Order: sequence, then structure tokens, then C-alpha cells
Amino acid sequence: MQPVYLRMNTNVASQNKLNMYMDHVWDGFYSGQIRRSRFPGFVWGKQPGENGMIYEVVFTGTPAKKFKWKFISQTKGAGLTVKIAYPSALSRSVLKDEQIIEYNKWDKSIEPSGMYGTIKQTECGENRYVGVKNILEFYIDAGCTLQVQPRDAIQTSVRLEWTMDEFFANGGTTAFVDRLCASLGIHASTVKSVSVYKGSVGVDYEIVPNELEPLNLEDIRRRQT
Repeated sequence: MQPVYLRMNTNVASQNKLNMYMDHVWDGFYSGQIRRSRFPGFVWGKQPGENGMIYEVVFTGTPAKKFKWKFISQTKGAGLTVKIAYPSALSRSVLKDEQIIEYNKWDKSIEPSGMYGTIKQTECGENRYVGVKNILEFYIDAGCTLQVQPRDAIQTSVRLEWTMDEFFANGGTTAFVDRLCASLGIHASTVKSVSVYKGSVGVDYEIVPNELEPLNLEDIRRRQT
């Protein structure tokens, strides 16, 4: 996945190019393939009371499935937003202290049909995933360590030939989730309705298996397909 580029405010003219360290050992002609993939780089973090920088992290190969991110600074309160465009539609989770931090709340005001709210840079681990574009964004501040890993979820958008009035008159999101779960044969607790918008009626929803659902994600994905 190397070299890796750090682009300040997504500007190609102000980027750092990072490579990994060499192997710890060489076995004759071939390397021992024993090394930890680390990419330390200098960045410009926000100062307290300022708007922080956004760093786009660009991998020239396939990104690792799991990452650890750490921001070291002598300035307390310094921080920045990290932006990663992934080559696949698999969404990601951000963890702090081994606990998953949920995406920002859905913002209907973001065109054209809303998405998870923008990063406000208020707390380490604040994050969102931009579907279709497959972009993960998260905020990290001084002394904070975060993990990024694949998210065990299906994110889907469907369009219904109804008006909004007809949709809500017939039970709205509650009826939609009930009928979806009945058709797929899955527990209702696995489905989360994210947004409903006009055109005629669009519904964004997520399926996240839990202890009440015996089927795994791949089984559910095949049924939905």
C-alpha cells in the first residue's frame, strides 16, 4: 500500500510522501517479510480555538483492513481530521479504547438526500462514512489513539414509487422495517432506518447483525440480493 501520501487540505501541492521501514532481517536474496508497517509523518494540527486542518491520506495500493492512528503533539488541544477514500464499498468503524464510536447523526440538510453529519472537530474519534464515494473521515487530537477496522454492516438505499404522505400514512419507517425483516427472515433489531427523503420516496437503512440474529452478514446479504 506504499508509498502513502499525506495531503494537507487535500492539496497535492502540499503533500508528504511516506514509505515503510526496511525489513528487520534479510534471508539471503529475499527479505524476511518481518516488519510492522508504520508511516510516521509531520502534520499541521489545529490550535485550540482554531479550525483544524483536513489531511487526505492516499494509498497507492490496497489499504490494510485494520489501522492504528496516533497523534503526538506538545500542544494540548491540537487536532486534525483524517480523510481516507477506500477502493471498496465496505464501510469502516472507528474505535477508541476498544469501543466503537458511532457515526455522526444524519444531516438531512446535506444535498442531495442527506448523509452523516460533517466532522465538527469537537472530540477525538468523531467520525462519519460517506457512502457511494466510500470515504471515511474522523477527528483525532493530541495524545489520542484510534483504531479503524471493517464494519460488519450492510448499507442500502431503496426508492419507492410512493408519495411521502402515502408512505407515512401506511406506517412509515416502522412498517417498512417490519416488512423488510419479514421478507428477509431476519430480526427487526438488526435494521436501522437512517433517513427518508423525497423522490418519490427514498429510504436509507443499515443492517447490523447482533446476538438476537442467527444469520451472519453474508447470509443476509445473499437474501437481500
